[in-house]
Amino acid sequence: MPPRRQIRARLVGAEPTRGTHRLGVTLRFRSESSRAPVEHIEDFADLGPKQTLESIVGLGRVLRLLRAARLVAPAEPRSLLGQPEEVVELLDRALGTVVVLEVRPRSSVRFTVWTDQGVAWVDQVLDVVEDETAFLVRRQGGRLPIRVPRDQVVRRRTTRETWLEVTAIERLS
Repeated sequence: MPPRRQIRARLVGAEPTRGTHRLGVTLRFRSESSRAPVEHIEDFADLGPKQTLESIVGLGRVLRLLRAARLVAPAEPRSLLGQPEEVVELLDRALGTVVVLEVRPRSSVRFTVWTDQGVAWVDQVLDVVEDETAFLVRRQGGRLPIRVPRDQVVRRRTTRETWLEVTAIERLS
């Protein structure tokens, strides 16, 4: 597991996120340190309507930001679950608050191929092994590899996306 690191950051934005698989608030931070690996850090606080582990962790992130901004949380914080717009209204008053983010570097590799039939891609790639007849794309999580015949490939590209994953939000002491 990659090492964790602490970064001082300022809350610069919060917006509600509603999708088919996501309900919550996207949090945006700007690093206060010039030595941080990135200037902008994004995090997602899950606020799903049910009391799941993910939604309680997301609610905890929101409450820590409110506490760091010295704002009063609702008497019943669980009433915020399923209400990302209300949470954004609360967090708008916390904009500018400096917190300590515990982060760890994350990355994901994508293998993209162009063929006569179109474009195809594979996410969460461990590695790509090529021989004279095919590309064997091995994937994370023990999933079965994908074999792509070389004679069908017109062009290929492997890309890597890196970001910082927020593992904790703490009040600046």
